[in-house]
Amino acid sequence: MNLPNKFILFDTEFTAWEGSQERNWSLDWEHRELISVSALKVEFKENKLSIIEKFNYLIIPSINYRLSDYIMNLTGITQTELEKKGISFKEFIEKFYKFSDNLNLYSYGNDYIEIEENLYLNKIKCLKYYDWKKRFFDITTFFKQYSINTRNYTSGTVYKHFNIKPEQEISVHDSEWDTYSLYLTIKHIYLNI
Repeated sequence: MNLPNKFILFDTEFTAWEGSQERNWSLDWEHRELISVSALKVEFKENKLSIIEKFNYLIIPSINYRLSDYIMNLTGITQTELEKKGISFKEFIEKFYKFSDNLNLYSYGNDYIEIEENLYLNKIKCLKYYDWKKRFFDITTFFKQYSINTRNYTSGTVYKHFNIKPEQEISVHDSEWDTYSLYLTIKHIYLNI
């Protein structure tokens, strides 16, 4: 898999409770409602990978409005912060669609699965969001080409494969940091191939 010269890296965080991952969110009231999405529009130009635009939003869940202690501890997102800075999923999806600018979008795993689930949960039927699916890809396919055993990492820790020393504070399970971790890893690959 080759990456285009201009593309988007992104990461999501969504509602979870103690044991929900192991149960695969199988209880009637459990849903993977997006609460945070961060993205970087990047470009490879003149042998350099650069960030050209950033996107970072908190999203207010429409079904399980109150965040669990588990997800607040995991992500660092508080209920107060979500209520003050969060936007509706409907508002978020339109902003993210415009930000994507018809570029390919890459995440660790394919996070379109959560986007699509949230389209259904929020009863959004606009076809462009479902057609958009063909623009989403799993970045781990790219990483595996460079001998990265992606099962040993998450989006927020994959930079460790190359012993990269980030200059900023690390906060795994923060969608903004996790996206930056993807960027650092790809930038390292591009500089060393």
